[in-house]
Amino acid sequence: MLGLLLLLQMPSDIVVTGQRLIEAQAECAKTGCTPLRDAQASIALAEVQFRDGAYLDAKRLLAAAIDRNKQEAATAPRAVAALYEAYATVAVHEGDKQAYRRAVVKQVRILERHLSEDDPSRISGSTALGDMWIKLGDYRQAEITYRGIEQNALASGQDKAAMLAGMKRAWLSAASGDNRTSAELLDRLEERPLAQTPGYQIALRVLRLRLAARRADEEEISRLVAELGQDGGREAVLIWSPPYGPTATAAANASARMFGGVDPISARASDYAAIRWADIGFWIRPDGRTEDVEILRGSTSKAWVQPAVRQIAGRRYSATTDEGHGQGHYRIERFTQRSQYMVPVGSHIQRRIATGGYDILDLTETPADPPA
Repeated sequence: MLGLLLLLQMPSDIVVTGQRLIEAQAECAKTGCTPLRDAQASIALAEVQFRDGAYLDAKRLLAAAIDRNKQEAATAPRAVAALYEAYATVAVHEGDKQAYRRAVVKQVRILERHLSEDDPSRISGSTALGDMWIKLGDYRQAEITYRGIEQNALASGQDKAAMLAGMKRAWLSAASGDNRTSAELLDRLEERPLAQTPGYQIALRVLRLRLAARRADEEEISRLVAELGQDGGREAVLIWSPPYGPTATAAANASARMFGGVDPISARASDYAAIRWADIGFWIRPDGRTEDVEILRGSTSKAWVQPAVRQIAGRRYSATTDEGHGQGHYRIERFTQRSQYMVPVGSHIQRRIATGGYDILDLTETPADPPA
């Protein structure tokens, strides 16, 4: 669920489930334990709650863990930063954009203040602020942030952080429709010495193919999928995905805005959006196509997530080797209906309102065997 949690190197006595996990977390909350142990137990239990759709419970649990440990950021920066990262993940899915923003800023600040420039945790978290602006819908600020990160990293010799930020800039330019700038950025990235190392060479190749796939037809996409799969990798890489398509409400509002009108279906004082979530499972075949897309579980209503089901069905991943059974790889993704807290027309009370789109999290743990 959470990237930094993987860097905490859990001891075996913490990797527990069910009642033992509840007891381990309760012990930390009641009598206190090391920041590392508290972060491990609290994040693990919050993940269980999150997976069960109890977003508010997970959010409160993580907030309490942060209160217990935030003063230990200097001595246990990875553990405290992981708590902020976990809290930010839950907050954005729950619709609390302000809490999400504050948590990301604090996470990045801790990593920058207390870890060395070449630390893997700091490098992986270096672009979190730009990612945050994208989630908040401010793409201009995201570009400014990525550019600043890249320039500062280059000036201080942080080649890996600079490469990561540069790749984000190239993708953002393409997503914004500026294909020329995107290509120029990618060309410059490929000229750097770091681009010649195997890992980054493959990453840049994948990025270039993904950018090309955005403008390709079905035949060209199939060629790109096959080209990337020639290396025989076991990990499927997303090459292309169709748009989700708007909901009826979003389509009506967008149509009205085109002609200078107001939203015909705007948030009203009586509106309140319950948290809607769904886990969607699907197979990625060795040829990169998806199949058997289905909603595994979720909140009661399912109509809101049907565009996501159709989108997954149209995705194209890289071709992969598939030793043993030929079925492919199984994935599970959590989709949460995007929302945010706002004060609707005719009210003075802030409440959660659906805003359209999805927040998505990969819940896949380990490769699954095909059904018998």
